[in-house]
Amino acid sequence: MTPLVRTESLQKIYKTGSVPCEALKGVSIDIAAGEYVTVMGHSGSGKSTLLHLLGGLDQPSSGSVFVNDRPLHRMNETALARFRRSNIGFVFQFFNLIDNLTVQGNVELPALLAGTWGRSRNNKVRGRSRELLDRLGIGDQATKHPWELSGGQQQRVAIARALINQPALLLVDEPTGNLDSTSSQTVLNILSECHGRGQTLLMVTHDPRAAARGERVLFIHDGLIVSQMSGGDAAAAAQRLASLK
Repeated sequence: MTPLVRTESLQKIYKTGSVPCEALKGVSIDIAAGEYVTVMGHSGSGKSTLLHLLGGLDQPSSGSVFVNDRPLHRMNETALARFRRSNIGFVFQFFNLIDNLTVQGNVELPALLAGTWGRSRNNKVRGRSRELLDRLGIGDQATKHPWELSGGQQQRVAIARALINQPALLLVDEPTGNLDSTSSQTVLNILSECHGRGQTLLMVTHDPRAAARGERVLFIHDGLIVSQMSGGDAAAAAQRLASLK
């Protein structure tokens, strides 16, 4: 069976002035449909770069990225934007919500931009957004604006927004980095529930407790995947991360 996500010898080089910086050094990974994979690494290890390449937010310097059998590395910006809207959901550490839109407006925006809901799309999108907000426990916040919510509530809005188009792949970047411990557990529980419903997740994190939620943990160091382990053991994940120095 063809994996949902596949990379081959993925390399990314950035230039700071005249000095090249090799953020990824030939990463090859497969992620099956319905799998929950987490990526651990220290700051600067290349984990966010990997996430951006898998989401079509950046292009590799060499190598290939396939999502749902589509070659993202060969697409232009217009094709990538169209593909992302319908196939990939993003959850960012800093939420990236639009303050002058309501909670419901933020959630509905990707669906309206994608234009995949037919002639009666407004009613369908509204129903879908309300369903998601209710499922995530913030249905009563729909008419508020992001700045009126707690950090944990804002992250739930971001998750609802990422799910509105029922994407094949959900990419999650440090979802608990700006949350207290209670909100962090709530958000991680919600992501586990998404996986339980069949969603494919890739999450990058430096938190062993978050990483342990995945079925598989990949460890990235200096732009390379150096090892992997089964999820479920936060202590082992922390110990392995500490060894990457």
